[in-house]
Amino acid sequence: MKKAIAILLCILMLIPMFCACTNNKKGDGEAVSPLPEGSHVSEDKKFEGETFTILCREDNAYGEYVYEIVADEGETEIVNQAIYERNRNVMDVFGLSDIVARDIPGDWGNKDDFINSFKNSIDAGLGDFDLIMSQQAYMAVGELAQYFYNYYDVPYVSETLNCNDETHDHTYYYPDLVEEMTINGQLKYMVGDYCLTYWDHTFVMYFNKELAENYQLENIYDLVREGKWTIDKCLEMSRNKWTDLNNDNWPGIEDAFGYITDIPNTTDAMIAQFQVPPTHRDENGDIVVEYDVGKVTNILEKMLDFQKTDDYYKVHTTSDMVDAENPLDKMFIEGRALFYPAILQNAQIFRSMETDFGIVPYPKWNETQDKYYTSANVGFSVACVPADVPNLEKTGAVFDTLSAISKEKVIPAYYEEALAYKYTRDEDSAEMLDIIRDGFDLNFGVFYAQSIGCASIFSHLMANDNPNFASYYAANYKGYERKLSQLLEYYE
Repeated sequence: MKKAIAILLCILMLIPMFCACTNNKKGDGEAVSPLPEGSHVSEDKKFEGETFTILCREDNAYGEYVYEIVADEGETEIVNQAIYERNRNVMDVFGLSDIVARDIPGDWGNKDDFINSFKNSIDAGLGDFDLIMSQQAYMAVGELAQYFYNYYDVPYVSETLNCNDETHDHTYYYPDLVEEMTINGQLKYMVGDYCLTYWDHTFVMYFNKELAENYQLENIYDLVREGKWTIDKCLEMSRNKWTDLNNDNWPGIEDAFGYITDIPNTTDAMIAQFQVPPTHRDENGDIVVEYDVGKVTNILEKMLDFQKTDDYYKVHTTSDMVDAENPLDKMFIEGRALFYPAILQNAQIFRSMETDFGIVPYPKWNETQDKYYTSANVGFSVACVPADVPNLEKTGAVFDTLSAISKEKVIPAYYEEALAYKYTRDEDSAEMLDIIRDGFDLNFGVFYAQSIGCASIFSHLMANDNPNFASYYAANYKGYERKLSQLLEYYE
């Protein structure tokens, strides 16, 4: 009797497993991963045996880029594991034979060759690529708009963009980007959770925790939580921190400072940080160039006054520094800087520090600013659908699903695990990344900086110790307007 009951119990335990396998099998017996919750793609949509090819830039001295697209089986790094599983999931769902990264040289020095590679292919109608991903700075050029599909015409992606179903989170396409870059009903570029390099290039503020404790500073994490982490507070903490380590009576690269930074990268990020966008929509919904002259002037005066103190050390970064050790990184690693604004990717370098460090968002302009904002350095990837895409429905279905699963599985791996345990050393910094993510800011004028030229005001004026923004703006305004008008013609 006991044996019969035991056998019956075993059978009952196995029934759910058999049912699960039966309900999640393809005809050939291969397991099928489900579509993400809220997907607009039908469950029977298949592209059996086809490949999905993405043209992208190869890894180079400036960073790694292929990893956001493909990963090898057996990867031990948690983010790469998630990317591999995401791709296998999508391949199973649609019956794809492979997701391929066609990586070619695509750094700034090779931008023309990269652009010509897809322009020539599209002009010839070869249909070589299902998606194109490369550096935002040189992809965001008006004349290239004709080579890319309008995302509002891409199946499944358009449904996601137009979806008002609050029960499903479709913010794997960043809302600021969608709103800012939609011109005359056209959206040619996409940035979202599929573009992991956006996270890599996001600007954050690093601080040396040991120095902060030695100087008996207020708890910076608490200041952030309370909305009191402002630029005035940051500069106040940075003052009277210069230490003349080489005893030459002159602030130099061998000394210790309260605040170190570079020009132009982190300086131009003040546009998002302090919410002084170069462009906005007028009452008719049209893009116009219009800075807040008074606020920009106040920001410049404050930062230039601080720049003149011995507690501030800056470096003018150039492209020929890429293969050399960044002197600012070296200073921070050696514990010779209290505050250092830089991109999130730098944290990988700082893991070797003996001194502990923390990560917080860029400080606000003042306490009345609604939240902490940040932007990303121009090295991040944008995704574009080529005008000669061989199967528009396939690209829409696969890209939308890849993006949804990236938010569902890859970002948690990147954020909760890789960031919390690999990049940062305390739970407070991990909490700060929630706040940083909530403040992602993408502006049209900044996105099209290479075309309009209106987004480098802070780096230019601070490099030249010039606080007179009003005259500089007046002298250049007509040029900005003319370039903006020429750019918008591509969207008429």
